[in-house]
Amino acid sequence: MTSTATQSVVILGGGPAGLTTAYRLALLGYRVTIVDRGTHNSPEPFTVLGCHHATQALLHSLHSNSRQPDKIAIPLEFRLPDGSLVHYPRSSFPAPLHSWVNLLRFAGIPWKERWQLASWVEQLWEGDVELPADLEQRTADEWLTSIGQSSQTRDLVWNPLARWLTGNDITMMSADAFVRSMKPLFLSTRPDSRVSVVQDSLQACFIQPITETLIQAGATILYNTEATQLRYERDRISGVLLRDGSLLQADWYVAALPPQQLTTLLPERWLTRYAYFQQLTELRSVESTSHHVQAGQPCATPRLILLSDTSFHSVLTTAATPDHTSFSLVTTDNQIAQARPDSHLHILIQDLLRSLGLLMPESRIAQTHPRTVPNAMLSLKPGTKLHRPIQRSPIANLLLAGSWTDTGWPPNLESAIVSGNRCADAIASDKPA
Repeated sequence: MTSTATQSVVILGGGPAGLTTAYRLALLGYRVTIVDRGTHNSPEPFTVLGCHHATQALLHSLHSNSRQPDKIAIPLEFRLPDGSLVHYPRSSFPAPLHSWVNLLRFAGIPWKERWQLASWVEQLWEGDVELPADLEQRTADEWLTSIGQSSQTRDLVWNPLARWLTGNDITMMSADAFVRSMKPLFLSTRPDSRVSVVQDSLQACFIQPITETLIQAGATILYNTEATQLRYERDRISGVLLRDGSLLQADWYVAALPPQQLTTLLPERWLTRYAYFQQLTELRSVESTSHHVQAGQPCATPRLILLSDTSFHSVLTTAATPDHTSFSLVTTDNQIAQARPDSHLHILIQDLLRSLGLLMPESRIAQTHPRTVPNAMLSLKPGTKLHRPIQRSPIANLLLAGSWTDTGWPPNLESAIVSGNRCADAIASDKPA
């Protein structure tokens, strides 16, 4: 078998998926080149679930010889119509009993609906009922209605959860995608269902240490560089043409790009010949906008509040310093920016934080500067599941990575890292023909 030291890999995209692939392969001795057309600096803290095993393993690998990033377990909080907040409880009962007890204790859903839902979950566990076979063809909102969840519960609980986990609204996403995103959080073991906030940013936890490892391993990182075309010979990629006219050649190629960027690079012949590539044109993405602000007040404990009556989907509160609190607000539409000047938006955010009891009366927030990421979230509309591709493409030396690929996860950080791991495993277990 060919030595890994003589094999080369070109990775298009320097996000979590591409960096994970590069990190794994560089450690195995492959010659790695990353082509990255933009920056991926994300200053905000982020949350992980206990079931995000690939994310947890990568964090441990990157920080095994130093202090692990601080992770603090936090409850999910919801705002009710009267302005009060209610959190989803956690019990110490063994699985799966803890899920059933937590659901019955959750005051965010009316008692009658809680009991009805808990009874349905019990029947599902015992095999007395089964999930419908047409969940991928129905919207989550339609299916939730069919199992007795009222309009208020869908608006106050299920839609905020769906938007936080996937960036999708339940009126638009498929019921299958909704169920898949909820199962790890509510129907898994207690450790797997834990929600934790990582105090550091993605930049500090992932991007910086991976980049340092790649540089030490001799990898090449081409920043602010754009690929314009994939060249091919006899159904194999022969090189990547860059914007400056140069051609990169390697044994393997990993496309860690959003589907909209990838399809513009593919030869027309492949788009018409292979259903695998044709399906990529059916995928749709939405942009995500985050507002990261600070206030001069201490933060006793991190908090995550899911919202239903504002264009913001969630508020994550963390300690920036002992005397300063950071607030990260996320939305996957641009309605706020279009409707209000920045000065009004600043006041809107400040008033929202006060109404949630997160901002002290005497505190003020620093001016907000929104960060919009195009194609950040994959639209999970009915039928999308069939179009999400696996890592191996019909082209022998081309693999696809990204949170939007078919990993069994919603399009999140875990999905991106899983896809990167799968690409690295596929290359490490094979060699070019």
